[in-house]
Amino acid sequence: MLRVASWNVNSVRSRLDSVARWLEAASPDILLLQETKVEDGLFPAGEFESRGYRLELSGQKALNGVAIASRVPLYDVRRGLASGFLDDQKRLISCRCAGIRIVDAYVPNGGDPSLDRFLHKLEFMEQLLSDCLEMARSGPVLVCGDFNAAPGPDDVYDPEALDGSIGYHPEERRRLRSFLDSGFVDLLRRFVPRGKAYSWWDYRSGGFRKDRGMRLDHMLATAGLAEACRDFRIDREVRGWDRPSDHAPLVADFDIPAQETE
Repeated sequence: MLRVASWNVNSVRSRLDSVARWLEAASPDILLLQETKVEDGLFPAGEFESRGYRLELSGQKALNGVAIASRVPLYDVRRGLASGFLDDQKRLISCRCAGIRIVDAYVPNGGDPSLDRFLHKLEFMEQLLSDCLEMARSGPVLVCGDFNAAPGPDDVYDPEALDGSIGYHPEERRRLRSFLDSGFVDLLRRFVPRGKAYSWWDYRSGGFRKDRGMRLDHMLATAGLAEACRDFRIDREVRGWDRPSDHAPLVADFDIPAQETE
C-alpha cells in the first residue's frame, strides 16, 4: 500500500510543529507540500530527514514554493512547466516514484478576475493539463496540490454568493473540468460523489468555526491509478489545531507497491 498526502502548509517553518505532529500521526509515504515560503537552503530539512524522508525542493523567499518529502526512492525530478511559463514563481515540481509520475502544483491565486494575473492563472492551469497529459503518455499520473479553484456547488459553502469570485469563477471551473474531461479522476468524488466537502477555510470571520469553506485542494489521477485508490480523506481536524494552515491535508491510499526498481 502506498500513502500519498498533499498539503498547502502556508509557510513550512511557521507550521513545523503541526507538520511534525501530523507526519507522526498520518505516516504518509509521500508528502507533497505547497506554499512552503522558504528558499531551499533554509528549508527545515532535518525534521523530515530524521523521519526517513528524502526531499526535493523548489522554493523562494516568502512566497510560493513546493516540496516533495518521500520515503520512496524518487527519479526524474522536474521543476516548472515545460514551457517555462511563470518560472520565476516556484509553483511546480514532479517526480517518478513507485511506478507513477506525481505532480505537486501550487496554482496562482489570480486575484480579482479583472486583473491580468487572473489570466495568468487560467494559462497556468491550461499548461499544467497539457504537461500532465504528455506525462500520461508514459504511464500513470497523479496531480495534486492547491489549485485555488473549487469545481462545483458542493465544493463551496455558498455557490450563489461566490459565483464569479476568485476560487469559484466559471473560467476556473471550466479549466478544472477539462482535467476530468481529459480522463483524470477526482479522487474525493470517486468515494463521495455528492455532498459538501471543503479543504480550505478563511482565517477571517471564523471561517472554520462556521464551516464556511471551499475545496481548493485536489488529487486527480489517471483512470487506472484511480481504480487502485482504496481510500481518500481530507484531514479537516488539523485545521482546528493551534496556529494552523488555512488548508487541511489530503490523504490517499493506493493498492500499489511502494518500491520501484530503476
